[in-house]
Amino acid sequence: MTNESTMSGDEQLLLRDVRALLDQLQLDRDHSLTLQSKLTDDLGVDSLALVELCDQLERTFDVSLPDEVFLTASTPQQWFDAVVAARAGTSAPRDANRIEEPVTHTPHSMSERSLAASKRITSFIRAARHARRTRAREGASRQLSDPVGSMLYSLYAWLLLVPFAVSIWLLAVLPLSRARRRDAGRAVARFTCRALGLSVEVEGEMPDTEHPCVIAANHSSFVDGLVLYVFLDQPVTFVASTDMEHQFLLGRIMKGFGCVFVDRGRAERSATSVEILKSTIRSGHHVLIFPEGSISARPGLRVFHLGAFETAASSNCPVVPVGIRGSRDVLRPGSFRPHRGAMRVVVGEPVMPAGNEFTDRVSMRDEVRDAIAHLCGEDGP
Repeated sequence: MTNESTMSGDEQLLLRDVRALLDQLQLDRDHSLTLQSKLTDDLGVDSLALVELCDQLERTFDVSLPDEVFLTASTPQQWFDAVVAARAGTSAPRDANRIEEPVTHTPHSMSERSLAASKRITSFIRAARHARRTRAREGASRQLSDPVGSMLYSLYAWLLLVPFAVSIWLLAVLPLSRARRRDAGRAVARFTCRALGLSVEVEGEMPDTEHPCVIAANHSSFVDGLVLYVFLDQPVTFVASTDMEHQFLLGRIMKGFGCVFVDRGRAERSATSVEILKSTIRSGHHVLIFPEGSISARPGLRVFHLGAFETAASSNCPVVPVGIRGSRDVLRPGSFRPHRGAMRVVVGEPVMPAGNEFTDRVSMRDEVRDAIAHLCGEDGP
């Protein structure tokens, strides 16, 4: 695999987009992608997928790539070179809606058959890109022409979410066992998701509670915790900051549903927090932690804190990486307007601690982060 520590930030962004495409196509299962990988010959990426990659790179880097890039770029490095050239303005400017005539002069070494094939490929690519742009413009027009529909859905969603929140709060304060509270809360949440037009698919299985573990997941939306609590097949104990503990509504709900609150302050406080989490694991509970600590409006994984991996190493239990896809589109960070959508939760293979040294914890953190980046289709600096 590519040593990303020696790569520029833009090269990492480009590889992130390529990896996301390969994940969608279920290609490169052995994660062999490098800047020099041949996308078509080695990894099996077809022409239509390359059209999607080109559009994504144009959005990521805010450039316009010429159609000829499909004939000249076969590796991520060559796509990156094309992006750099487009930024520098060394490629001829291109009108996004104009389909140009293919170049007719070629080197003498190119046969007429090769020239004809190149023309057919170029024509196919241009037609495909033109069709995608047309669909995108039509979609944008529909969104602009239907602000009333979007507002009505938001109103409908909150008419459901307010009684849902009240119901969950009542379950949190009623004298119920934790198991009954969890079953009732999951049932109410599943009904609410169906009413909102949200679908959640879970791939993979959690270890049973006879083998408690630390669960580490990416965090890109406020709905992530709810999705994991409701749709994972095993009970989980959430970990949250003590800042949340004394909030009237949310804090009381989290307490009632068994959340563990820890202090993320100085080292001695962190040590106490790890002891609390170790005790929770010893009592036979899965502990769920978002190692990023908080959400960000910017797509991509943030830096992982070491608390989850300190807990796993100290408890000699595995960390199970979990990737969440689609939640950012359902409720974007900083927004109070939910959207219909499909979410997917992918449970990865457990990662066991390699030792008790600090370097072992860092190594485990990096391995789990790479796994989650693959599972959720996002990466970041």
